[in-house]
Amino acid sequence: MLDVSTAPAKELLAMAIKAEIEANKTYSDIASTLTNPLLQEKFQWLANEENRHKEILEKFFRFFNPGEDIPLPDKVDEDLLPSIHMTPSSTLVDILYQAMESEKRAESFYINLSKRFENPQKKILEYLSKVEHSHSTMLMSEYALAQDFEDYAEKEIDKIIT
Repeated sequence: MLDVSTAPAKELLAMAIKAEIEANKTYSDIASTLTNPLLQEKFQWLANEENRHKEILEKFFRFFNPGEDIPLPDKVDEDLLPSIHMTPSSTLVDILYQAMESEKRAESFYINLSKRFENPQKKILEYLSKVEHSHSTMLMSEYALAQDFEDYAEKEIDKIIT
């Protein structure tokens, strides 16, 4: 596992960009499989958020490494930035739990990485940390709903409430 306090910042930023790309794809894939329109919308919103984070991080990387290509790693260090692992038997509860945990770890990653920078770059990473916190909070709410209503993902919302 990489140590956020000592690993090269360039490597950590590239890994974070790769993680945001993967999260965007995963959230988009999840959204496309759901029939609950509210959940679809929320996962698509998360996908869009992750894409925006990627764009912010790319600008951040280029600020410190002008003219350099971003050396995206083949894999993300799962201990630092875990991804969502879906299988055919994955339930919505499983997916929401993994997503919630992934967002919590991203929050921690960005706040720890922010300690290595001065303002205004420090503030950018603190901002990303707070946004990841808001994502985990939203997912926590969805997780609670999915636990209470086992068919939450499969039903149209109007059929659940009527």
